[in-house]
Amino acid sequence: MSQTGQVPDVVVVGGGAIGVCTAFELVRRGARVTVLERGGELAWGCSAGNAGLITPSHATPLANPEALREGLRWMWRPDSPFYLRPRPAVLPWLARFARASTPERVRASTPVIRALATASLAQHVELAAAGLDTAFERRGALSVYESESAFAHAREHAAESERAGTRARVLDPAEARELEPALVADVAGAVYYPDDSHCDPLRFVGAVGAAAAEAGATIRTRVEVLGLRRSAGRVEAVVTTSGDVAAGEVVLAAGAWTPLLARPLGLYVPVEGGKGYHVDFEPADGDPRLPTWFDETRVIATPLPGRLRLAGTLELAGLDLSVDRRRVDAIVRAGQRGLRGLAGRRVLEVWRGLRPCTPDGLPIVGRAPGYENLMLATGHAMMGLTLAPVTGLLVAELLTGGEPSHDLDPLRPERFQPVLGRD
Repeated sequence: MSQTGQVPDVVVVGGGAIGVCTAFELVRRGARVTVLERGGELAWGCSAGNAGLITPSHATPLANPEALREGLRWMWRPDSPFYLRPRPAVLPWLARFARASTPERVRASTPVIRALATASLAQHVELAAAGLDTAFERRGALSVYESESAFAHAREHAAESERAGTRARVLDPAEARELEPALVADVAGAVYYPDDSHCDPLRFVGAVGAAAAEAGATIRTRVEVLGLRRSAGRVEAVVTTSGDVAAGEVVLAAGAWTPLLARPLGLYVPVEGGKGYHVDFEPADGDPRLPTWFDETRVIATPLPGRLRLAGTLELAGLDLSVDRRRVDAIVRAGQRGLRGLAGRRVLEVWRGLRPCTPDGLPIVGRAPGYENLMLATGHAMMGLTLAPVTGLLVAELLTGGEPSHDLDPLRPERFQPVLGRD
């Protein structure tokens, strides 16, 4: 633990999956670390809930031609899988998203995400093997398709995944129901990815945060960061509701709130809050044994300890955390259409959170341009849980002078800075 009056080597702003993994990797390398979390406990924001999937199989970036087409079709329907809350502030983000949604950009970005996700899955396995109670399970994941056109596209994706080293098994309707008897919807087919895994997101953050604290990190909750005080290309202190915190290095891992803290420093961080929901039901006999992804509705059913979770939707809503019952009801309807025994089941929790989405679908990891002691680690969208361990590793490698284990050039923060002639 840091002693009173000592300046910590690193202040990590944000106690979600990215923040705690960063702290964990840093303290293992001997750094003094303080994590600042505005909520009453770790994972107060986006990391508290999601489908819980750890999926190297789904490495296509959010910005892709299909997402652009479907987004245009769905964006004005409030109950659709993708919805845009009309706001002038989101227009620059949308313009960049459209420019990034090309086949060429996808071909360049997908291997980056797949490599990071594969390495991160191995770290998830190591954490579970070390005794961290993350509810980690490696049962694979099932993607289900109702239309022949969607299934044809899925077969192409499965073949590409196999060529890239990710195992995939294409199933006809009978094989899909044999593998997952909970299915009731008429399906055209399914693809089973045996190497995919899942865990409990909230339990994951709590377990990694506890391990970081046990190794020496200071975890401070109910501390809201108000800003960063700078001088001569450095961040001198983190200004909080509990006073200023001096630091040798600062890591901004504040998810969708990162742009608010970066903007006064002259940094352009185009992260848009993508609101997602989950609905937890009490468990019952006959629940799916595998995490099951219903492609057409973009809803995922995940069996977790003590509950069955339905998660989905993406709503570009800024920092609005209100609950839209139309979207919640759409998730429930999708689950009832695809799975047995959900009608009339008791709901344990309705949750929403803001996924930090970049317009090109790649995370932002690296030194902030113009600052010698500020690191950005955000923009993981729906891959935050999957990529948290490898992100923490990469940040720790950079801050402790090591050679990064992955090429960080595609993730560099300055790729978004408004320089003439650069996208």
